[in-house]
Formats: sequence, structure tokens, C-alpha cells
Amino acid sequence: MQSVLHLAIAGVLGAAIATAATAQAPQDQGQPPSAVANPAEAFVKHQDTDGDGKVSQAEAVAPQAVRFKEADTDGDGFVSVEELRQSFMAQIPPEAQQKLKDRGLPDPAETILKRLDKSGDGKVDLEEFEQPTVEGFKHMDADGDGFATADEANTFFGQVQERIRQMHEQRQKEAPQQKEAPQQKEQQPAQ
Repeated sequence: MQSVLHLAIAGVLGAAIATAATAQAPQDQGQPPSAVANPAEAFVKHQDTDGDGKVSQAEAVAPQAVRFKEADTDGDGFVSVEELRQSFMAQIPPEAQQKLKDRGLPDPAETILKRLDKSGDGKVDLEEFEQPTVEGFKHMDADGDGFATADEANTFFGQVQERIRQMHEQRQKEAPQQKEAPQQKEQQPAQ
């Protein structure tokens, strides 16, 4: 359940940050989206295609179909691990990719495929691709009326930010322990 929540958060947060990033004025380019725009405001502004001041689940999910089509480079209706890898590499700066490799983190495309591929067929269809956004939207829509208001989006993104901060702190605490563990094994005398 917790990994579904993380994936759901990532889906909606990714959509919001992507819309915030594409909406920046030229003078704002080069800065992270969080530094130049409120993700909740950007989410509502750019996802509210009917102009009613709130975002429906269909409006929240719509950009995922576009992203899926872009990732499905062979047009077979599925996204493979290689297509995910190409899409990921096109969106992440080379220096960030190198940092991921240097830290020994697993291949992001393989990780994403494993989490999205609910059918277990080794590829992702549109419904599987959209699922994190659907789940994230359900968490954002606090009153369950089928719409996310600016206040709900703001609360949701605040919770996401707090969860990310907690995860970062946890990783910081674990990092020294992970480094010490191999050293302790080396220092123990052989028996």
C-alpha cells in the first residue's frame, strides 16, 4: 500500500511539476519549478481545461495519455523498459543521470516498469501508465466529490513535500550506517 501511495504521489506530483515547468516565463527558466511556481497553483491552472476552477480526475489524467504516446515510440500500445529508459534519459539532465549511477541506484526504467506493470507482461499499457495519477488524484480529492480544488491541491502538495522531507531525512540517517557496516565487517578478525 505504501509503495502505491508513493507511486500515486509521484504521478500527480510529476504532472504538476511538468506543467509548472512548461508554464514558466522565459526569465524563470533554469530554476527548479518549485522555486518559481506553487505546484498546487500550477496544477489547477494547467489541468483545469474547462475553466471551472477545479480539476476533475479526467483532467488530471489527460496529460498522461500524451506522455504515454510520446514514450511509446514504436506505436504498439505498450511502453517497454527500453522506451521508458529513453523517455527518462530525455527528461533528466546527464549530470543527474550520472549522480544516480554514482550512488549505485537501480535503473529507474526497470524500477518504474516493475511498479507500473500490474499484469506482469513486462510492458506497460495506457491504463497501467495512468494508474499512479488516478491514485494520486484520489488522495488529493480529500472530500471525494470527484474534483480537486486549489485548497485540496495545496494541502496534498504540502503533504507530499513533508513526506519527501521525511524520506530524505531517513535516507540521510541510513547512509552513515550503510557506510559503516562494510567497514565493521572488515575490522572483525577472521575466525
